[in-house]
Amino acid sequence: MPMPGKFTADDFVTAAIRLVLAGGSGAATATAVAHAVGAPSGSVYHRFPKRSDLRAAAWLTPVRRFHEDFLPVLAADGDPVAAGIEAARQVLLWSAKNRDAAALLARYSRSDFVGADCSPEVLAEADALDRDTADALAAFLARFPAADRDRVLLAVIDAPLALVRRSLAAKGPNTRTAELAADVARRLLAQPTDRGPQAGLPSRPAARAKR
Repeated sequence: MPMPGKFTADDFVTAAIRLVLAGGSGAATATAVAHAVGAPSGSVYHRFPKRSDLRAAAWLTPVRRFHEDFLPVLAADGDPVAAGIEAARQVLLWSAKNRDAAALLARYSRSDFVGADCSPEVLAEADALDRDTADALAAFLARFPAADRDRVLLAVIDAPLALVRRSLAAKGPNTRTAELAADVARRLLAQPTDRGPQAGLPSRPAARAKR
């Protein structure tokens, strides 16, 4: 029977992510990754015959793992507001547990890692992950009135990602920033568009009258 490999694909992906964060998307060469792991270069090529596939894996692996934790929360049965609040919290909790991966996803986009020079299987996986994201968001947005959907996206995607980016510049996401994301989502999702001015706040004409 063949001996199990000493180095796994995850070892190389982890090293590639760290190299990218330190030196940019071009830093994750097969030689550099092998050196970082302490493996012969041939081990990298055994797992990733094309350098472009190794680079793509540095993006696709964290995206796939984020999906595994985030998408089920977004699709939870019951109150969609509660699901949205928990989804916003999950963005920060996942980022706190996976800081290097979160930093890479916050700093770069798919086009920085996945290109036409990748293997067909890699391109197919990238397209499938994109479809999963689009389908999950479409299904979640369908649980709200159409007029509310920009605010829903702000609550569960844009605001949590902004908190991730800001916190990564400091000490990184933590439980406090996760609860902040949840609080922002709660406030946004609890205010339907067709509801009048928020309680306790003057309408715009009244505010102008006080000037």
